[in-house]
Amino acid sequence: MNNRLVIGGVIAVLIALNLVQGAALLRMRTHKVEPAPVTLTEQHIQQLPQVSQDAVRPSLEQARPLLHQRLKEAHQARRELAHYIASPNYNRAEAKKRFEDLRAKTNAAQGVAEGMLLDAADKLSPKDRALILKTVDGRS
Repeated sequence: MNNRLVIGGVIAVLIALNLVQGAALLRMRTHKVEPAPVTLTEQHIQQLPQVSQDAVRPSLEQARPLLHQRLKEAHQARRELAHYIASPNYNRAEAKKRFEDLRAKTNAAQGVAEGMLLDAADKLSPKDRALILKTVDGRS
């Protein structure tokens, strides 16, 4: 009788863990990542006067490959984390390391995006900076 209670308890815990893992994976897959602000800014550069466009395009084009690489690394880390959490080899400490790696890669991509935006802002007048922010915000 005692073995049946232990087995029943283990089964209940395993079911609960599977539900938690399933919910975490579902949340990861349905969580939408906002595009980097610079990508939106770049799409709206054409709203600026030609002189301003010519001033900011070179720095944006120069930084774009690095941004794409950092975003690719963050997406890869997210996929690897999801696969690891769902794997039979799950270990909390390893999962935590993978979350830290994902956070670092996401922060690296955000840092590149911020640098691109600041480099562009350095070359624009206050009026043009306000125009960019309006179009990015969807208030154009």
